[in-house]
Amino acid sequence: MFHTQGRAVSRIAAVMLASGLMAGGAAATAVADNAGSTGGVTATVEPTLLSGKIDIDGIGERQGGLFTMTTSDGKTIRTYCIDFGHGIDIKSKAQYRESEWASSPLGAKGREDDAAKILWILENSYPKQTDLKALAAKAGISKPGDFTDEDAAAGTQAAIWNYSDHMKAVPQDPEAKQLRDYLVGEANVGIKTIPTASLSLSPDALTGLSGTKVGPFKLNSSADQVKFALGDDSSGGKVKLTDKDGKAIGASLNGPIAKDTPLYVDVPAGTPAGSVSVTASVTTAVPTGRVFLSEGYTEKEHQQTMILAGSDQTTVPVKVKAAWQPKGALPSATAQVSCADNAVKVTVTNNGDQEGSIEVKPGKTVTVQPGKSETVLVPVAEDAAYDITVTGPNKFVKEFKGVLDCKVTTSSTPPTTPSPSPSGPSLATTGGGSGTGIMAGIAGALVVAGAGAVYALRRRGRHARTSA
Repeated sequence: MFHTQGRAVSRIAAVMLASGLMAGGAAATAVADNAGSTGGVTATVEPTLLSGKIDIDGIGERQGGLFTMTTSDGKTIRTYCIDFGHGIDIKSKAQYRESEWASSPLGAKGREDDAAKILWILENSYPKQTDLKALAAKAGISKPGDFTDEDAAAGTQAAIWNYSDHMKAVPQDPEAKQLRDYLVGEANVGIKTIPTASLSLSPDALTGLSGTKVGPFKLNSSADQVKFALGDDSSGGKVKLTDKDGKAIGASLNGPIAKDTPLYVDVPAGTPAGSVSVTASVTTAVPTGRVFLSEGYTEKEHQQTMILAGSDQTTVPVKVKAAWQPKGALPSATAQVSCADNAVKVTVTNNGDQEGSIEVKPGKTVTVQPGKSETVLVPVAEDAAYDITVTGPNKFVKEFKGVLDCKVTTSSTPPTTPSPSPSGPSLATTGGGSGTGIMAGIAGALVVAGAGAVYALRRRGRHARTSA
């Protein structure tokens, strides 16, 4: 089992694909879809932090270190902050979901080297490297006997901030500082490989014509085996799950899983309008370096982005739906935050046999021909909440909501930070002294600036920003 020692708190605005479902001429209306949910681990932040004091150049002393989250099946994952400019509300028990680099600040243009350096740090430091004696030897720490878990966490977080937020962050503890210096030094050659999703099956819904294969649903997974089950089947067992060549897929696929493996629901000709659900599941450790985004839909709910440092084996389920009918325009819509464009990318598809007029609001109206897709890029201001509604034929409606958080925010002026108050929520620096594990949030009532949420007070109006 993954090694756990301090508990942590983290949040991230979830940014995954989503799609609308229309069956039998009636649309299913999704509400508050954080650019959707197509799999990945979900987790809740815990109110503790394994940390130490870190001096931020031009800002002052802050706490930084390793956070803990609990997955929906009760397992543990550990994360570091890659978003110094936003905070964490411990009291809220914020929910997070595994997501792509493209939906985080690491997905912005020109951030490839930063992401590679951070991934190298995660693979070569704590908690991936649990042998502190060996880690101290690699880092050239002069007093390895004084090197603690808290020092390792603080040194690692400081090194990550060097690349995630482009700030000079130096731990006060000498052993933690020596680790930080090693992690940002010549040894760090970067790792260019983008971590694979624990499990992603997207989009969450598609439509098609009877007598065709509804799809493709794109499968990604780092697991050795993906299990499948069909349910809620209105066809009476006539439909089947297949690959791109029409070969039936049984109870599982064994790895390795090729990127964007296409899956289809084969619907026999003459099948009356209906739908079927497809459930996929894996049991796996989440790959190091996966981004975690909070699932808040508003600026107030939005909290700092995290990156995975370690994971227990956890069970990850995802459920999608395929619908069909004999004829007509059959729209679906997906959305994904694109930090490279500082926008939400909305893709509308028509799997029917008639053209359809589909409106993306705000955005534009597009006419989509049968079997074709159109993409609408909806610009969103940094740190701003977005609310995008897609409407089309047969009362089709799909809504995407979230907060766009793509850019590194730095400042030479230290923001004001209220002192912690055990009687009610407040903004506070994350806790932890030299060589000391700190409980972030007294009586669970503090709003911790987890990894530097000191910027939380100055976010533009509480911040103007969102397979697996």
